[in-house]
Amino acid sequence: MNSLTVFASILVLCASAANAQENAPAKPAASNAPRHFYRLSYVLKESDEGKIVNQRSFVMSASTEGTSWRSLRAGNRLPLAGASPKDVNYIELGVNIDTRVQDAGDGLAMDVTTDISSAGSENTGGAPPVIRQVKVRSEALVPVGRPTMLFSADDPASRHRFELEVTATPER
Repeated sequence: MNSLTVFASILVLCASAANAQENAPAKPAASNAPRHFYRLSYVLKESDEGKIVNQRSFVMSASTEGTSWRSLRAGNRLPLAGASPKDVNYIELGVNIDTRVQDAGDGLAMDVTTDISSAGSENTGGAPPVIRQVKVRSEALVPVGRPTMLFSADDPASRHRFELEVTATPER
């Protein structure tokens, strides 16, 4: 009789577990939002008292799937002498653009982090160069097919102004 009681208890536990699985809340379904691809065309303008002195274009592709960041890097590695002649350190200078895009009606919701850096050209008498840097983190609703300014920032060490605009175009 003792083994019959153990067997009945096991049956009750199995039935309870099966019933709990049937009544468990369903796992949320994976997002069925369609994946869209866009060509992101960036134009970085540098001006001095309103006159454009430098303009660069950068193009990358991005999809609206997930929340991953897309990165673009353009620049140089500048060697800096260390304490001994064999000790050389490098710093990266140039333009870094990190982007995250999401569908938002007729446009894109964009998070953009931009880092623009350069070494000063003034004579430092053998001292390490002066590094100039502009960093901006911005959010924007970008209409598809129309240029949109993401930021405008003055360089605090000069009369220069940096502006970054983006145009998002659907890729087919």
